[in-house]
Parts: sequence; C-alpha cells; structure tokens
Amino acid sequence: MSPSSPPNAIYRFGAYELDVRTRELRKNGLRIRCQEQPLQVLVALLARPGELLTREELRQRVWPEDTFVDFDHALTTAVKKIRLALNDEADAPRYLETVPRRGYRFIAPVQVENMDARQTNVPATEDGGVGPLERPIFNRRVFLLTATMIGIVVAVFYWSNHHTRASGMSMTGRTMLAVLPFENLTNDPSQEYFSDGMTEETIAQLGRLNSQHLGVIARTSAMKYKHSTKSAREIGHELNTDYLLEGSIRREGPQVRVLAQLVRVSDQSPRWSHQFDYEFGEPLYIETDAATDIANMVYSALDPASKAHVPKADATDVYLRGLANSNIHTADGLDRILQEFDEGLQKDPNCAAPLTALARVYERGASLGLLKPTDAYARALAAANEAIRLDPSNAEAHIYRAEALLTVDYDWAGAQTEIQKALTLNSNDPNAHEWNGIFLSTQGKFDPSISELRTAVDLDPLNAEFLVTLGHVLMDAGRPVEAETQLKAAIGLDPASDAAHSSLAELYESNKRYADAINETTTAFFLRGHRDQALNIKAIYDKSGFAAAKQAALRARLAYLLDQNQQRFVSPYEISVIYAKLGDNQQSLHWLEAAYRQRDVALPCLRQVQKSIFGAVRDEPEFQQVLASLHYPG
Repeated sequence: MSPSSPPNAIYRFGAYELDVRTRELRKNGLRIRCQEQPLQVLVALLARPGELLTREELRQRVWPEDTFVDFDHALTTAVKKIRLALNDEADAPRYLETVPRRGYRFIAPVQVENMDARQTNVPATEDGGVGPLERPIFNRRVFLLTATMIGIVVAVFYWSNHHTRASGMSMTGRTMLAVLPFENLTNDPSQEYFSDGMTEETIAQLGRLNSQHLGVIARTSAMKYKHSTKSAREIGHELNTDYLLEGSIRREGPQVRVLAQLVRVSDQSPRWSHQFDYEFGEPLYIETDAATDIANMVYSALDPASKAHVPKADATDVYLRGLANSNIHTADGLDRILQEFDEGLQKDPNCAAPLTALARVYERGASLGLLKPTDAYARALAAANEAIRLDPSNAEAHIYRAEALLTVDYDWAGAQTEIQKALTLNSNDPNAHEWNGIFLSTQGKFDPSISELRTAVDLDPLNAEFLVTLGHVLMDAGRPVEAETQLKAAIGLDPASDAAHSSLAELYESNKRYADAINETTTAFFLRGHRDQALNIKAIYDKSGFAAAKQAALRARLAYLLDQNQQRFVSPYEISVIYAKLGDNQQSLHWLEAAYRQRDVALPCLRQVQKSIFGAVRDEPEFQQVLASLHYPG
C-alpha cells in the first residue's frame, strides 16, 4: 500500500472506513468490494487529504517502473472503480476530485487511526473532528437549515427511486431541453476536460437564448448522465424534457471534429444534426466557437422564426467562469483563484462575465468560512456592480447584487428588484429561482416560495441541495409529509448530504419519532467524520433517552464550532441557535449580536424563527434591537 500510510491505519471519511491492514473498504460496517490497485490509489490519496497528488506521484506509488502497463488507462480505470465504490461522481465530487491535466485530490474530511499507536495522525478538534479539512455545514444555500437540530444517523434509509421526479411538478409553457455530456472519442482520457467543457459551455449558451420559451436543464443534473447507457426516452422522462442534445468530439490529425444531434424524446427521432470541423489549437477557443455555433443552430431548429442568437464568448472569459466553478478547499486555494482573476481582468477589464464569476468566488469564499461576510460581500457587490455597468443584461450579476444588498445592507426592496431583474433576463437559472424561494420564505410567503423552489428543482432535478432547501421550506410551511418526500429524495441522490439528514432529524423530532431523529442525528456526525461523537450520542440515547442525547449532540457541535472559530469564520448565528437550545440565554444573545455585526448570511431568517427558537429571549432589548436592525418589509 502507500508507503506514507501507517501499516495498521484505519481511515474514516463520511460513512466509509478503509482498513489498511486487512485491505477492506467498509460502508456503515458493511464490506464493499474493491480491487487491489484502486485500493492502493485510494490509500495514497487518503494519506494526504486535501492535497493534490499528481499522476506521476500515483504512478510511482502504485505502478513501479518495472511494471509493464498502460499507466494512463490503468489509473483512469482505478479512479472510476474508486468512484463506483464510493458512489461518487466526477462532475460533482464529494470525495475524489479530478484536477485536469495534473492529478487527483481527496476532498472530504478524513480521520486516521493508527491501530498500533491507538491515536490519530491527523490533528483533531476538541470534539474529535478534523477541523481544517471540513467544509462548514452552513452556507447561503442551506442557511434556513441552521435552525435545525444539529446532528445525524447510524441506520440510514436511502430513498432509492430518485428517477421519479421529486417535485411532482413540471415546467409548463416552455420547450424543455437537456444537453447530455459530450462523448470524448479521442482515445485520450486526459481530454475529458475538453469534452466536459464543451458540454458546460453549450448549456450556458443555450440557457441565455430566449429563456422565457426554452428551458435548459442545469449542468449539475445533465452531467450525471455521463457514460450513461439509458435511452433518450428514459433520460427525457427522468429529466422531464422534450428534447435531448447529444454530441461527441474526435481529433483526426490536425482537425477536431464535433458532432451534435438534437433528439425528440417522444419518438426518439433526430430533429437536427450537424458536423463542425475546427483546426486543432487551444481547446478553449474551440469550446467557445463550437458551443456558440451549436446553441444558435439548435435554437433555430426549434424556432425557425426566431432571430435570437448569442454572440461568441471570449476564451479567457470561459476559462475564468470555469475557474469560479472549481472546488475551493483552503484559503491558499482561494488566493490562487483570486490571483488568476486579477491577471485575467487586467488583460480585459471591460468584460462583464469574468466580473460576475469573481462575485461568485467571493460569495463562495464567505460560504466556506474562508472570508468574512462583511469583506466578501462588499467585494462581491463591487464586482457585480461593475459587471452590470458593462452589461445590464447579465442576469447572474443581478443575483449577486441582490445577495450583497440583503446581506450587508438589509435592503429588502433593492434585493427584490435585483432578483426580479435576474429572473426576467434568464428564467433558466435554477440558482435565481432558489434564491428567490429562500428570499420569499424568510418573509413567511410560503406558497410563492415553494413554487419558486419547485421551479429550481425542475431546472436541476438531480441536484440534492435544491431538494433539501425545498424540503425545509415545506417543513416551515407545515407540510411534513411532502417535506419528508423531498428530503428522502435528496438522500437518494446524495447519501452523504448531512443537511438532508439534519432536516429529517428535525422533522422526526417535531413528530415525536425520537428513535428516527436520533438515527438521523448520529448519521450526520458520521458523515462529518465525527464517529466517536456519533457513537456517544447513540449510547446516551439508549441509556437516558432522547432529551439527554439531544443535549449531547448540541454540546458536541458547539464544542467543534467554538474550536473552529479560532481558525476561520464560523457562523455566529448557528452558535447563537445552539446556545438558545441549550438554554444559555446570555450567550445566545451575545452571539446573535455578533451575527449582526459580522453580517451573518443566516440572519434574515430571524423573524421567522423568533418564537420557535428564541422564545426565551425574544422580548429582551438586545434581541429586539437586532430584529429592528434587519429592516424587515411590512
């Protein structure tokens, strides 16, 4: 196995553990079949979590020089088998991230126990977690979930029928289209980034075309069909689309050949097809040219009378937009991305798209606790404002302006105006619909909120995070049966979603299903890498009952957050909620005031939960002052 791994180490991550001595990979205690070479690659990655291992480093560790093998093919195959064993996906990784042209990185929190030394080799936090590598549970997308019971599950119930549309609704009045992942026919696995880039840019270009009449499924859902053997009818049914766009890329000597075909789902018949030939060169230029040509020709085939078209994008803009979508794990990684943006924008300061992507990077930096919200959203607002000045029709920039206006200034009217502009400019953006749904729910407008969140799910039906948000709002709206359906569907798509399990724990607690609530609570701790805390909570429940176990879960989570608060930004609102549930009113008010000073993104939901969570302090002057400072409309 990996020479840097202790010979008797046990690695734990999420619901999995890998025993180096016995060479067994287990999930929730059950063994998973995995061949020797994939196991060796996995151990090498687990030994250095969060770090990039180059393809050459992996070759030296797993395939010695005297081994006669097609290394590129062997490594690609090994990585595919690892992902299959971990139920992971290349385009939306939870565990194993591909760094194009370079190598791989294990991105989940990892605990390692040396069975000889009986101690961990990874620095642990007070509650036993691995602090620097763990992404905080709290971010803009799930900020409604911070009011939940903190924790989750030993016995996991996975919702298997994720092929059924979870929302139960369909888009009406629009033709719906999904762009399937372009096939890489170059016989070169390293060119996967090229075909994936073609897919993503085609989705982006089509999404900008007359979004009031053409709905385009988001990349998160579309990319899940990479290498799928399902028929057009099956995929169309699962995504609820009228058409599918299929494509492939092949390099033939000095040329790159791109084939694209539009298929009608109802009878699986081709509606349009075309072959594009380009001189081999910088892949980004081919991506932008081909994606633009395909988008315009497809739309013309669907609506011959329309004159709508999208102009060709600049390759640098496409690169920076892609960079903004890359995974960020550390402050150093964020700094490197920001430096690349700085260099790119110096070359072309008068283009809106990279500025919008820069706003997205700042927003994500705040969500991950790598930047303070006050700093991050001020910078995001400046970037969004400049993007809108250069291109008022840039829908995404209006979304980031809305987020900044609400987070920094609590300007509800201004945020609402920006959201409506974004939706008018591009109704194909699921993030805009989700953000609008969250915005409406914080004001107690549940019916329109749920409608917007269902639209987000329609546009990105295989995105578990959207289902979690919808499930939580359904809970707040007093619709627990529907909420449970959505949350279980989210777990079916992403069994490692601690947010989904946390919400289920809250739902079960409210229905007095205490055994189920504790199962969900301990699962969340397992998924976060906090195995000892999960076992302790379960033992307390078995001995002393639900109330004691809940207190233990809250205190374990609080200990972790307070420890992490010494190293990075941690949501003071979440800490305030935990103190409120523990009955420490003074500390709850202290951290609530800190949440206001630091512009915690969760604070807009305060009025909605003032009775259920802050009932003991809601009449205190400090609480009322914070509430008044949020300037709620009406």
